[in-house]
Amino acid sequence: MQIQIYVSVTVLILIQKSVSKAVSRPSPPASVSIQCDSYGVEVRWKYSDLDQDVQFQVKVIHDYNERNSNITQNLTQSLRLNISSMLFYPAYNRYYVTVTAVRGGEESEPTLSDIFSYNKYATAKIKCYLDFPEVELSPKDGKLHVQFTNPLQLYRNSPALRGLTDNLEYCIETEEGKNKTSETCEMKQNTCETSIVFSEYRGEYCVNLTGKIGQRFFNLRSSCFTGDIRNYPPVTVYVYPVLGVVLTLLFITGIIMLLVSMCNSEMKKKVHLMFQYFTDFSTQPAEECRTLRVEPEAYSVVKIEQSENTKEQDPFLEMSDDELPSSTKGLGSGELEVKSPYGPNDLVGSEQSNLSDFYDCPHAPGKE
Repeated sequence: MQIQIYVSVTVLILIQKSVSKAVSRPSPPASVSIQCDSYGVEVRWKYSDLDQDVQFQVKVIHDYNERNSNITQNLTQSLRLNISSMLFYPAYNRYYVTVTAVRGGEESEPTLSDIFSYNKYATAKIKCYLDFPEVELSPKDGKLHVQFTNPLQLYRNSPALRGLTDNLEYCIETEEGKNKTSETCEMKQNTCETSIVFSEYRGEYCVNLTGKIGQRFFNLRSSCFTGDIRNYPPVTVYVYPVLGVVLTLLFITGIIMLLVSMCNSEMKKKVHLMFQYFTDFSTQPAEECRTLRVEPEAYSVVKIEQSENTKEQDPFLEMSDDELPSSTKGLGSGELEVKSPYGPNDLVGSEQSNLSDFYDCPHAPGKE
């Protein structure tokens, strides 16, 4: 009987201890999730009894080698924790996280997250991809120039690129799907750039960019350029020749104007001297100043008086030797006498006498 009593009391004590222990044990966290991007990994969870003095123990299990899994842990009072520094071998490894609520010396049941990895080829529910950097598009030499910051420099502090020696391999594809360009950008380069040729010109040019660094892949980046990428000669190609021609014409015009002004000044000097020479009479001698005078021509009037002799006048007037021409001087009166080849003719002589009267006095009145 006593033995049964002792057994019952012991069972009651054990039940009481277990019940009190269960009541004091905190509830486990809920909704553990993983947020990963180009800059790191963050784990988040939810908990209903935040009024109590509860802490959370976060453990990261590295599943690179399942036989030798590594565990890193951290204690926090927040509902999130950046676990980027707790990741080892992120280039090839995969991970999962457990979160346990701790209150006093009691711990809740751990809550597990999904498996995640930066390795595209790893077996994981959550694949973490890098974001492709912002792309700058511009026309260059009739092509579309593509330029962006090297992600090996931009994300150098990311756990995904920790301890890497691989170069960036990226691919550019046009919206047509016809042109696809693959390029490589080394780690030492700060900027990655290339140019794309389009088969036809249009108002808007769009490209899609993807890439990878080893086994870490990038999210798709789309970018468009609106404008004309055709190559036109610069304005200076036309401005410089025109400017050269204009300057040459101005130079020639200036020389011509200079020569004309010099000629005008010389001509003005000469004209001034000539005008001064013609107008300044005071400097000329008196004998040099001769005035032209027009005098009427003198005509000699010969008055012929009518002879009172009624005799017939000789057919010719008798001229003195002074009045004879030099060619006839020395000839006698007989030699000057006109002889008819037909001999003497009285009729001729009388006619000549009658005509002589009118000849000698052409204005005299006729005899009745």
